[in-house]
Amino acid sequence: MRRLALLACLLGTFGLTGCDVDGGGLDRARQHFGVTNPKPSAFHVCGSHNCRKRVAVSLSPAEWSSARAPLRSRPRTPGAERRALAETLRQLEVVVGRKTGYDSDRAGSTLQMGVKAQDCVDEMVNTAVYLKMLDDAGDLRFHRPGQRVTIGFMTREFWTHTVASIYQKDTGQEFIVETWAVDFGETPYIMDRKAWAANEPLRRDF
Repeated sequence: MRRLALLACLLGTFGLTGCDVDGGGLDRARQHFGVTNPKPSAFHVCGSHNCRKRVAVSLSPAEWSSARAPLRSRPRTPGAERRALAETLRQLEVVVGRKTGYDSDRAGSTLQMGVKAQDCVDEMVNTAVYLKMLDDAGDLRFHRPGQRVTIGFMTREFWTHTVASIYQKDTGQEFIVETWAVDFGETPYIMDRKAWAANEPLRRDF
């Protein structure tokens, strides 16, 4: 059913915007790419495009605690929590990237010749991994992990593009987590899904 919806999206996007398709929960996305049961002491991240490579990673208690510090400060509002989550995801990308060699990754990478790179599928799966571990640790008070969202043909100037999302618990509002559109070590975008799908400029809704 999802494939049919995406096909309809692809065929109907010429001259249109805002064509985005639900791709199932993030647990399903991780399992599809063989990345299951992540724990800070033992998990895998994807790389080299479409999760062609799965690299084992381990964080020390000190590394895990340091990355979580923004969320452990107990933000008082949903917006503040999204800001803290963005910083935590940034820090996790930095420490994991240095361990795996993906610290050469650049915004919008597809096939960076001669360097390790991560496409949007890799980034979506890795975000799903981090969200799972953070949620299991009880660090998300105002949000919960969402789903995989795929945007249609030539929307946002991509052929197709996929991201992870989160839901705000009290309102159900969905935000996409865009880590692919920033260079290694930069703060990801967390943006209202409807605005993102409507081709509004990327922004940080916190």
